[in-house]
Amino acid sequence: MRIWHPLAALVGLACASATAAPLSLQQIMNFETLKDPVIADNGQWVAYVAQPDRGEPRGLVRGLDGGLWQVERGVEPQLSANGAYALFERKAPLWKQENAGKKKAAKMDVDRILVNTATGEQRVFEAVTKADFSADGRFLMLSFKAEEVDKEKGEEADEAAIDADKLGSRALLLDLNSGTELALESVTQFALARDANVLVYATSHQDGVANGVTLRYLDTGQDTVLWQRQDWGAATLAISESGGAVAFTTAYLKPGEAHQLIHELWLSQGPRPADALPLPEDGMLVTEHSKLHFSRDGQRLFVGRQLPLPKEGVIRDLKTDGDLQDMEVLLSRVELNVWHGDDPRIKTNEINQYSKARKHNYVGVWHLEDKRFVQLADARVPDVEVGDNARYLLASSDKPYLKMISWAGFYKDWYLVDMDSGERRLLVTQSGSNDQPSLSPLDDAVAWYVRGQLHQYDIASGSTTQVAGGPKAGFANEDHDYPSPAPGYGFGPWLSDGSGVLVYDKFDIWRLDGSGKLNALTQGRADNWQYRVIDTDERSDLVDAATPLLVHGYNDFDKREGVYHLTGASLKPAQQGEYKLSFVAKAEDADTLLFKKQRYDLYPDLLVTGSQVKSLKPVSRLGDQLKELEWGQAQLVHWRSNDGKPLSGVVITPPGYKGDNPLPTLVYFYRFMSQRLHNFPQMALNHRPNFAQYVNDGYAVFLPDIRFEVGHPGQSSLASMLPGVQQVIDMGIAKQDAIGIQGHSWAGYQDAYLITQTDLFAAAVSGAPVSNMTSAYGGIRLGTGLTRQFQYESGQSRIGKTLMEAPHLYIENSPIFHVDRIDTPLVIMFGDEDDAVPYPQGIELYMAMRRAAKPVVMLQYEGEPHHLKKYPNKLDYSIKMKQFFDHYLKGAEAPKWWSEGVPYLKSKAEE
Repeated sequence: MRIWHPLAALVGLACASATAAPLSLQQIMNFETLKDPVIADNGQWVAYVAQPDRGEPRGLVRGLDGGLWQVERGVEPQLSANGAYALFERKAPLWKQENAGKKKAAKMDVDRILVNTATGEQRVFEAVTKADFSADGRFLMLSFKAEEVDKEKGEEADEAAIDADKLGSRALLLDLNSGTELALESVTQFALARDANVLVYATSHQDGVANGVTLRYLDTGQDTVLWQRQDWGAATLAISESGGAVAFTTAYLKPGEAHQLIHELWLSQGPRPADALPLPEDGMLVTEHSKLHFSRDGQRLFVGRQLPLPKEGVIRDLKTDGDLQDMEVLLSRVELNVWHGDDPRIKTNEINQYSKARKHNYVGVWHLEDKRFVQLADARVPDVEVGDNARYLLASSDKPYLKMISWAGFYKDWYLVDMDSGERRLLVTQSGSNDQPSLSPLDDAVAWYVRGQLHQYDIASGSTTQVAGGPKAGFANEDHDYPSPAPGYGFGPWLSDGSGVLVYDKFDIWRLDGSGKLNALTQGRADNWQYRVIDTDERSDLVDAATPLLVHGYNDFDKREGVYHLTGASLKPAQQGEYKLSFVAKAEDADTLLFKKQRYDLYPDLLVTGSQVKSLKPVSRLGDQLKELEWGQAQLVHWRSNDGKPLSGVVITPPGYKGDNPLPTLVYFYRFMSQRLHNFPQMALNHRPNFAQYVNDGYAVFLPDIRFEVGHPGQSSLASMLPGVQQVIDMGIAKQDAIGIQGHSWAGYQDAYLITQTDLFAAAVSGAPVSNMTSAYGGIRLGTGLTRQFQYESGQSRIGKTLMEAPHLYIENSPIFHVDRIDTPLVIMFGDEDDAVPYPQGIELYMAMRRAAKPVVMLQYEGEPHHLKKYPNKLDYSIKMKQFFDHYLKGAEAPKWWSEGVPYLKSKAEE
């Protein structure tokens, strides 16, 4: 960490505060958040993780009819289909991981813990690389980490031997009913069928003999060798859901220095030896990066292939004096990237995408019944959305728009691809990244929204209908305030009787039928209710039109939520109230659903119900943590911006607060925040203030909505913010001379700008802000390698013009050009390896304020990206942020890092 200080001590102003029981940092660290819930297929058991902000997690398994088991350090829960067993991962203790560092920690052994849900008995399997249950939950297959070979102590390496990284390791197959075990050796990979007790696994031995692929019927123990070949091995393995077909790729394991190792493709149908599948000689290759996937009905095998790749350069070592002037050796050591004006991608983005591009799968399909292969993707149309349709799929290409990513963002052309022939039909050009077309699972239609218009395409006739009617406001996102085409609200499921697809506007659900006509199924707009179909079946995009649909409702004005049953155009409530209600999961083979209900003062525990959602029964009990704590309350506030736009926000006040005295108030914001009215606060230390910590220490926290105007993001933020803060002052909640503001990234920019325009805030903290749009405009986002031009011209910064077209707008909206107006003390926070906002943006703002003798400190966290990742840094920032606001908003003594600065002192590792 580096602290940049203006060397000016400042005196804070005293202010009164409400009294409440403060939350200690240790209480926040120990507070457990519920994560990764799963439910057994039979709906009888639920597993989840209780994760403290700092410390070791607990894996929990709870039976809906009783029974609770705990697994220390258990994460990533799995449940057998019958719920009889749960499986958790267990990583090394956190302190060991952090001592080892990120790269070494990633290589540490991961154990699996098997829990018998009837007895609670736990069994530990060490150093497991993969584990999975069979379809009915009777069997468990585990593969283990290979033992490391000490090359220095071992025998001389056999040049003809197979490389260690291509050898298999031990595996174990458990029959959980009988307790019997089958030990397997030299297993490289395995796969279990989803709907049948069938296992397939590949082996690779030290001597290369008996390398092969074996199919095992688990119920009978019958093994069939599908393929076997000395010194060869399988690279990719796939099994159909029924277990009736297996596909794999194989390659020679002693290729020397093969540039791009070519693999063979094999298929076995039934328990029969595999046959090699011929592929067209079109220049594409099956390689170690090829992916295989069966359709759900097992009739099609999707095969990913790669294009031939140029051989990578080799940097030659200097070995003799003669090499010092050897032209070939010297030129091999040149480190150069050539940026050409006509390159599709700028070089940094090309480098960022390099590995992904070299592994890209160009999808083709094997029709198993017809025994023929059809290539679907190629260099011109590289991406296919693999799905379970019988005849058609969607494909896309961003190739025409790669160059314009730099300033306009991301666009694609979309095609309909015929899997029988490979024929493509162009459907839509230059579709935005949020406007993917929706293909009917019945292969009869495609619907899409682009540039303000809803379209429907009839596949049989090849005709496109531009859909008329619908809501007066249209289907465009009504809150879109960017200088780019507004996306739509998307599509719901298709109707299984072929009568159409469900379409969303801001509030309602519409049925778009095959003739292009729209019918409203809900009437939410009049009362600000937004309705969306709840997807309870991830495996299907079809719903039965005759069966009531489960629908989620959200009131955009007062933030109530609920669950409803929609039959035709009749909507009936099942649950509704002043809380947030979220669907979590449905048991695959039972009428059992999981939800979460939450408010600021209600922990989002798991709740179980049936499809009628008549009652919600608690499952988890992590909300018990609140019993020993005082907790605040949240309320909704409405106001109008200075330009007349209706806005809302959330005010959180301390436990027992009656409104009898104004409070020091912290403003936290980004864009829209009022939808968080019923959110339980995130109990963590990170780059934002912990709401509960501040509220329980006598602060009010205000979360205002912001609406933006293209070309003037700074002034429109001001126009939204100031009347909102004034509303909270007028309500008697906020103390006018004790209001602070904190934001990060886009909000960090906003609060840095706001303090150049108003003295309303007594203190401000700005995390990772853009301070100078003119210098940031052409900068590179390290995380993607993209230039930031698109950020300003069409993205979040909303300038809408190039720097050359409108330099005055870039200057108007840049805090650095208005630093002379700042009177608010400011803390700037940056990670010096920020991968989104260039770290020098913080230095520019710091230097400008320092030069103008303004009160500023910059916290530079070393080696950190856009959001702090290292917990000591999160803790330090949280402490300093609280000390800073306590000083200016509550009259506490100024911390020395603020009043005096901190001299540089190098740290070293503990010996």
